[in-house]
Amino acid sequence: MPKLFPEKTSRLARKRLFSVILILVVPVVVSAVFIAFPGVKNPGGHVSAVGPANNATEHRKTTEFPVADWQNAIIRVREKVAPSVVYIDTVRKVSGGRFMVPRFFRDFFGPDFPEAFEGPEFEQRGTGSGFIINPEGYILTNEHVIRYADKITVTLKNGDTLEAKVMGSNPEIDLAVVKIDAKKPLPYAELGDSDALQIGEWVVAIGNPFGFQETVTAGIISALNRSLKDPKEQGYLIQTDAAINPGNSGGPLVNLEGKVIGINEAIISNAQGMGFAIPINLAKKHLEELTTPAPPSPWLGIWMLPVNEELASYLNLPFKSGVYVDSVVQDSPAAKAGLKPRDIIREINHEQVASPDELAAKIKKLKAGDKITLLVWRDNAFRTFTATLGTSP
Repeated sequence: MPKLFPEKTSRLARKRLFSVILILVVPVVVSAVFIAFPGVKNPGGHVSAVGPANNATEHRKTTEFPVADWQNAIIRVREKVAPSVVYIDTVRKVSGGRFMVPRFFRDFFGPDFPEAFEGPEFEQRGTGSGFIINPEGYILTNEHVIRYADKITVTLKNGDTLEAKVMGSNPEIDLAVVKIDAKKPLPYAELGDSDALQIGEWVVAIGNPFGFQETVTAGIISALNRSLKDPKEQGYLIQTDAAINPGNSGGPLVNLEGKVIGINEAIISNAQGMGFAIPINLAKKHLEELTTPAPPSPWLGIWMLPVNEELASYLNLPFKSGVYVDSVVQDSPAAKAGLKPRDIIREINHEQVASPDELAAKIKKLKAGDKITLLVWRDNAFRTFTATLGTSP
């Protein structure tokens, strides 16, 4: 077998030959790298391209932003949408509850000893997000954000704080609209088309998680038509991996065109990257009902407790169901009709009621100004009272 380097060839000659081979091979390798990875830049900044130039037109365009602007896309979305995003603070007055006094205390201290003690009232606070949908100050948010609130305060991006009132709410789809009275037209969000969403599309969530105002997170559309009740069932929710935390509820989920395509609603506890939003197209279908003031709710003006076997035995009642009047609101329809604490309502408009929920449901079907007849147990006898329903203060 012939030798590549005969014995008479010097060591220096071998080194020269290897140098020649290396010089020839290196350009070939470098060329191969640029062919295999056309996105790799050379020192001069030129990017090699391989393949026909019109291949890019075969891919569906998912955003109006040029490729060079992707790094600025989220910044542009924030600048466009953030002025319309608001911080919502709610206050609910909660009764401390009523504690019945055991009978032996009354037997020991006498009939003047109170039957129950009222716990102290306290305030329960909540926070959430929302976004302005027109210059008049209408704000879209989640129904659960403002549920049971006695007072709603909205803070704008510029720091202004205004009191808001509920225009309409729908707990079935968890949407509500509140309104603030601003002295000038307000910046508002542009609504997009959630039916055009694609899985994998980039989205941005803006809100106030844990009270940190104007927090921006980004992610993709992970799935569509999700259901929180049963993952196997088809629903209507948008699933995203953009971080949605407590306080984000009611804030906008936005595409890279700066258009709202969803209302952030929920997260799955103990899970990361699983947030859900209500499609904006569903909200559009209900905006008219949500922005039209609802008729005032009928109101009687009493605090109620259910009559159960224990209470019936304690009061020596001849029945074991009904509505115990715990207290009567001053100047309320109930007070004007003559109802008093310790009365027990058994009928409304000649229909028996077995619990506070049942009485409330029957009153809810009526309207303010309607007259009602109540059959009341007082001092071991039934009495009839007539009340005219008012509006809740």
